[in-house]
Amino acid sequence: MIIGITTTLNEADSFQRVNIEYINRVAEAGATPVLITPIPGGVEANKALAHEVVELVDGLLFTGGGDIHPRFYMDVTMSHVRASLHPEEAARIQAVEAGPYGAPQRAADYASDCVHCPVDDALRNAVDNIRATDERVVLDGREVTALAAVNSIPCLDGLLAVSENRDGLELELARLAFDRGIPTLGICRGMQVLNVALGGTLYRDLCVCGITDAQHMQEKPYANAQEAASVVAGTQLDRILGTHQQGKINSIHHQGVNLLAAPLTVNAWGEDRIVEGVEAPNKDFFLGVQWHPEYLENHASLFQALADAC
Repeated sequence: MIIGITTTLNEADSFQRVNIEYINRVAEAGATPVLITPIPGGVEANKALAHEVVELVDGLLFTGGGDIHPRFYMDVTMSHVRASLHPEEAARIQAVEAGPYGAPQRAADYASDCVHCPVDDALRNAVDNIRATDERVVLDGREVTALAAVNSIPCLDGLLAVSENRDGLELELARLAFDRGIPTLGICRGMQVLNVALGGTLYRDLCVCGITDAQHMQEKPYANAQEAASVVAGTQLDRILGTHQQGKINSIHHQGVNLLAAPLTVNAWGEDRIVEGVEAPNKDFFLGVQWHPEYLENHASLFQALADAC
């Protein structure tokens, strides 16, 4: 069986790459790993590529990496802002702008919006004017470029390694995988891809948005699990990992799930109550985790479960 693994661009040397741990875990699970990389040409060219790629694989692994461009979920964010500003119109607004997979919801009652989220025009103008800076940042062992927004909004400064070619490919692939029931595992950015593809949104930066004070960008070695998390009892993730008790995970991200896509449910929570995992309960295997199980021996069962589902 073939499991497609997405790649990421190392901006320092212009190489597409993937961490060897992803490849090793897929191979150890008895599957054949094949790398899937975006092409030049923009979003539409890569959406077309997704339709070709999906015919060649039995399963998909969406890997970690840079940030999804906010324009791919900003319309949903705007709808949510409008509904919040006009509670008497909230139901109508959400019904009109629900999208093909339904209206997303807050992951929990206590979840909040970004403290910097402004009215429509200011946010849309900033999103449309995101630009590269001279700052280089090490992300998951890669040197990448930080971005900022013109007419700056704090949560849009510090976006990392944005690639709309990659976004176009992966978001379309995730939708196709969901629609066709192709077994899919999303890791870190990959989990965020699953959520955005099905109509959810993200916090652009968990700390800057005021969601948590915890820094989730740990240093190497990534096999050193440092953060506490709880798996939700009765979920598919619970059955795969074998426990819903408090456990330790590794953490290499600065964004996180805000509004949860309608077809998904939360299967793991962080100690600071951010979403650490999602899954589609009505699919055989469509699951994502915010941490990096490829580095953790006791989480190798996630990759075996993906291969078994294939």
